[in-house]
Amino acid sequence: MRSGKGIGLVIVVIVSLMLASLLVGSVIREDESITSNDEFFTVSITDPPVIDPDTWKLRIDGLIDFPMELSYGQVISLSNVTEKAEIRCVTGPSATAYYTGVTLPEFMHLIGVKDVASEMVFYCADDDGEESYSTSLTIEELNRDDVLLAWMMNNETLPINQGFPLKLVVPGDWGYKWAKWIVHISVIDSDYKGYWEKRGWADDATITPITDWVTHSVLLTFAAVLGGIAALSGLRNSKSGEISSKVPEVLPRKYHRYVSVAFYALLLLVFLFWATVTFDNRGAIFYTFHGRIALITIVLSMAGILTSLPLIAGADRWRTVHFVTNVGGYLMLLITIVLGLILALG
Repeated sequence: MRSGKGIGLVIVVIVSLMLASLLVGSVIREDESITSNDEFFTVSITDPPVIDPDTWKLRIDGLIDFPMELSYGQVISLSNVTEKAEIRCVTGPSATAYYTGVTLPEFMHLIGVKDVASEMVFYCADDDGEESYSTSLTIEELNRDDVLLAWMMNNETLPINQGFPLKLVVPGDWGYKWAKWIVHISVIDSDYKGYWEKRGWADDATITPITDWVTHSVLLTFAAVLGGIAALSGLRNSKSGEISSKVPEVLPRKYHRYVSVAFYALLLLVFLFWATVTFDNRGAIFYTFHGRIALITIVLSMAGILTSLPLIAGADRWRTVHFVTNVGGYLMLLITIVLGLILALG
């Protein structure tokens, strides 16, 4: 009989993990599809600035052989390529489009970047009343053929809310490096801190398996599966006959503790992993509502761990607190996962 229950548990876990993988996979596949211009998400520090293409000029200076100012007509007459690229925002949204523009290697050849140069700074027209938006890339990063200065998106003129007249396209970097409404480019020989970089965000915005939200979301989903099994087995083995009789026995009583420990350990591991990476890359942790919900989840789960200790020692008076904190923590975990998916789907 116990063998049958064990096999049933294994099947439940495998099916749950398969469903979780399919869910994450569907989000990734949706990210790879082309998003129309009118459905593309927008993130900026201010409302899109109004720019007249007839008077707009792109000023280019610094450590270059040919300082210049280019009109909009001159910019869009440069040699160009079209490529498919996905932009991913650190807060979750992502979308993919076809961009047309000049590659940065071609652009750097045009302006004659000097050998002593180390970075290129992109200054933008939008500002928050105190500081205009800016960011930078190293010359090494700019030597990739897929980095563009784009003026078209999905075979149309770049929309105003997407950076018209000129946008930096940096596949594989987080969205805060994709500068919009560019008005000035300067080549320098020092380390430049842009708008978000000054506020603690990483200079290197490369998306890696460590910084990618998919990694921690998959681990968090695995933790949710273990937590669900632990919660059901805990209710089934509770001393309340009215509750336990209504819950299916998904796990033999002696294994409840082991699954619970696995759940707590994985949850804490994922949280510490996320917090460390987030602080390293953003200079802060709980700067979003999603992050604050995750903190509440951990606090309640820690309370669940602590209240399990007197229960093991036979102090039943902690049973209600243990139940409330664990169920509350698990519900907050589910909310965290749902919020993450909502953010990812934009």
